[in-house]
Amino acid sequence: MVRIAFCEDEKPQSEYITGLIKTYAKKHQRTIFVDTYISAEQFLISQEDIEPYHLFILDIQLGKMNGMDLAKKIREKEKEAYIVFLTGLKDYAIEGYEVGAVRYLLKPVREEVLFELLEKICDEIESGETKYFLYQASGCTKRIPFSDIYYIESEGHYVNIHTAHEANRWKSSLSSIAKQFERQGFVVVRRGLYANISHIERIGRLECFLDNGETLPVSKSCYKAINQAFIEYYQERERGDSL
Repeated sequence: MVRIAFCEDEKPQSEYITGLIKTYAKKHQRTIFVDTYISAEQFLISQEDIEPYHLFILDIQLGKMNGMDLAKKIREKEKEAYIVFLTGLKDYAIEGYEVGAVRYLLKPVREEVLFELLEKICDEIESGETKYFLYQASGCTKRIPFSDIYYIESEGHYVNIHTAHEANRWKSSLSSIAKQFERQGFVVVRRGLYANISHIERIGRLECFLDNGETLPVSKSCYKAINQAFIEYYQERERGDSL
């Protein structure tokens, strides 16, 4: 999950950028929450008891307190958060270095430029976090560490998540969450079935064996890709252990 604070005093621009972020999140199956603010002052007043943000997108040309001044305030508390500036001007580069800005986006912002930036930042944020899969069940949000999940499978209009101790079932489509699991090292072993590569002990032509004693079927069309992913995963682990 990635939390974004977006500060922009022009409503059309705010709605446009927020819409792009939501489109990116849906297209790339990312969980992104965006809080919008119309001024630096509104942002500062509202920060009590709010969960920290990962990314700040700040318009430089705000009102009494501009985006650069707001960034300096943010940096007093948030040393590691990403800061991106929106501007129609090009003369803030030196000040941007002082607050550790990662990028300037010139207005009008192009979709492909914003998407490329979000992809890079989201990857970096997610790689540095304890990774959980979030899902809705029984009217509440639940979370499971990806590392605890052995495999997931589709069953009609439902998805089953199997851990060492239980199976979790909720109404969803596997295709809508597949990319999230692929980014966490899950591989397709047959249609409608993904296995966590870190829990696979060995692979045969027709089945793979998990470290909890379970066996999963492997389709002929998936065997080559699974085997290659398995080899690369353990080669990478060996390189890490040797450092």
